Amino acid sequence: MTPSVNAGPEVKVSVIIPAYNSADYTVETVASVLAQTYKNYEVIVVDDGSSDHTREALEQFSEQITYIYKENGGACSARNVGIRHARGEYLACLDCDDLWLPDKLQCSVAKLDAEKELALVFTSCYLIDKDSHVIGKTNYKVNLDNTYVRLLKENYIVAPTVVMRRSCLDQVGLFDESIFIPADWDLWLRLARDFPIGYIDKSLSKYRMVSNYTQRNSDQYVDETLYMLKQHFNNAPFLSQRDRDSITSRLYVKHGILYRESGAMDNARRRLFEALKLTPFSVTPYFHLTLSCLGRSVWTLVDRVKGRLGGWMVKIDGEGR
Repeated sequence: MTPSVNAGPEVKVSVIIPAYNSADYTVETVASVLAQTYKNYEVIVVDDGSSDHTREALEQFSEQITYIYKENGGACSARNVGIRHARGEYLACLDCDDLWLPDKLQCSVAKLDAEKELALVFTSCYLIDKDSHVIGKTNYKVNLDNTYVRLLKENYIVAPTVVMRRSCLDQVGLFDESIFIPADWDLWLRLARDFPIGYIDKSLSKYRMVSNYTQRNSDQYVDETLYMLKQHFNNAPFLSQRDRDSITSRLYVKHGILYRESGAMDNARRRLFEALKLTPFSVTPYFHLTLSCLGRSVWTLVDRVKGRLGGWMVKIDGEGR
């Protein structure tokens, strides 16, 4: 397939879409990019060894996208292949089941053009189900002060909302292919460590909530996030011990919640006790430790109440990709 007809001689934005065995969703995703009001971009679809009809489904876009097939190597590998082929000053990696609203690029490019120091810009987003119906919206209260430490505590950047500056990415490196679930989080952290990032308080993307890969692969999530945290602690000597303890405790709580939801109660309690050792005056570990001693019906009720009070909260960290 030939390069996108939307791309001018000097491409401003390269949109990379890693695809794997999701032909129908991939078509919907590509169509949402081609419907952008902003026009100076290229679309690169990297087929990561699909065995379904992804290639045939994308033939309808043959004059508008660049299609690259590779042997299966995972989403990070596919994204990195796309980035290496990209010509744009700005880069966006959009998973093959997520969607953009028509003014997504227009707003993101305007922000990056206006604020040359930014490494990336992200936005809020809608949450959609398998049938593309909106079921919620991210409701993080974004504070860009001390961004790196805040991001270490919680990944509040949703992947399909991000547009990055290529020159900054060149300095911090590509996606880490040795990890999968927190790979997005790791890259945002590397960028935020060295550069400021920007936020647009407008929902311009749709993030599909179709499966909980993380919950089904709890041990992988624990191992990868601990590896990632160790790498960042080693490369951030400016972090205080208090920050390190707080960040690690919050991660242990996330591990505990994940194990609790997957039914591994001994692992859940072990992680929550570790969190308490680091932050003994924090209420959160006690709360979740209590939940781990109660039945599933109580957890369901608590989650339902939280949902009604605070709306849907998106689970990030490379979910299911």
